Amino acid sequence: MTEGSSRSLDRRWWTAGLIASTALLCVWCGVFAGIGGWVAGRDIGRREARLELSATAAAQPVLPDLGVLVTRLDRSGPAARAGVARGDVIVAIEGVYVQDARDLRNEILRYRVGDTIRLTILRDQSEQTMNVVLGAFPGNPRLPYLGVYYTARGEEPADL
Repeated sequence: MTEGSSRSLDRRWWTAGLIASTALLCVWCGVFAGIGGWVAGRDIGRREARLELSATAAAQPVLPDLGVLVTRLDRSGPAARAGVARGDVIVAIEGVYVQDARDLRNEILRYRVGDTIRLTILRDQSEQTMNVVLGAFPGNPRLPYLGVYYTARGEEPADL
């Protein structure tokens, strides 16, 4: 092998190594950026939930031990039509007390679309009962829908 062809071969390996290193660095940065974006997005979501909960809790400073705080309503949803308002605390469905969001979801799922349920809420530190006709969940007409966005003090908001 001549000296000129040896230099040419060294340049090729050096160029191939540089290209491979650059590609590996790009993949590494892409993965790192993706993970960072996912973590940041989750953190922002939690902070927004805490801010919304704080704003709602400020309007109602004494929260009960049991119940699910209504943070928003579907304006055309079943709960809004029945008179549920933002800041109400859902404490029972058909006399069965709910302590957190999981209890509320499980109780709602015991009923069918079109069923009328007796909802017990706390408003202005007094208990009220109202009848709500469950609607169909948007996107899945077989699931019952209450039409409230809620939080159980510290949990991430969800909707039913």
